[in-house]
Amino acid sequence: MDEKKAPERIILGSGYIHLGVFKKGQQIPEPQDFCTDANRYSYIKNGATLEYSNEIQEAKDDMGRVSKTVIISEDVTLKAGLMTLIGDTIEKLCDTARVSVSQDGRYRKTKIGGVGNRKGAKYVICFHHVDPEDGDIWVMIVGQNQAGFTLSFAPSDATVVDAEFKAMPNLDEEGTLVNYVEEILADGDPDPETYKVEQNLTKVSSTFTGTTIGAGEKLAATLTAEADHTIQTPTVTMNGQDVTATAWNSTDGTVTIESVTGDVIITAAATANA
Repeated sequence: MDEKKAPERIILGSGYIHLGVFKKGQQIPEPQDFCTDANRYSYIKNGATLEYSNEIQEAKDDMGRVSKTVIISEDVTLKAGLMTLIGDTIEKLCDTARVSVSQDGRYRKTKIGGVGNRKGAKYVICFHHVDPEDGDIWVMIVGQNQAGFTLSFAPSDATVVDAEFKAMPNLDEEGTLVNYVEEILADGDPDPETYKVEQNLTKVSSTFTGTTIGAGEKLAATLTAEADHTIQTPTVTMNGQDVTATAWNSTDGTVTIESVTGDVIITAAATANA
């Protein structure tokens, strides 16, 4: 019996990069199990790119009657623009980087360079493309950044570091370089899950006016205090967990959750200026 043809899909949108240290002989998890908030490496800008290339050798007789071609080498590179950076991020981009924190906890120092400091570290890297309509896609490799990096500090643009992770044949015993996994949504699947968004605001208004949001969607809200009032640090919880530290930006008064995975509660109040 012929297998049912898979439905065609349009790939649109970006996703997230997840990363974990690779240890020789370890069992590599399935991409969909590996990509969790705990090992999210960095938020990215300008998407991600998977590049595959190979080298072909052709053998042909002198008269051009018979020929045979074989693949003699392959290369896979996963590229992404990293937008959220700290010393720990750089340490995984540069094999000679070392990160330490001062005794008073106020400074993080990253030393870069010195070939004698190389660690030979490899990483499990997975790009997770979120698509609630056609199903998610995961692209997983084992490798390391071999392209160096550039840090630019511009007056108007966010710093984005272009990482190029070169794949190594460590995913399994077959020498696989990349796992490309597609989620299959069966006909008649229910609509994507939604979560509640509750806002408890006192003397504060919000640009987010809905009461629900789709699973995996980005929540963005700007909080504004009434005239002659100042917003105190709000509390943001998702799925019962406090996410204020990563969601609240006091500089521009925004609450941002890149991928909603549970009910969200935003509690904010403004006090009168002295």
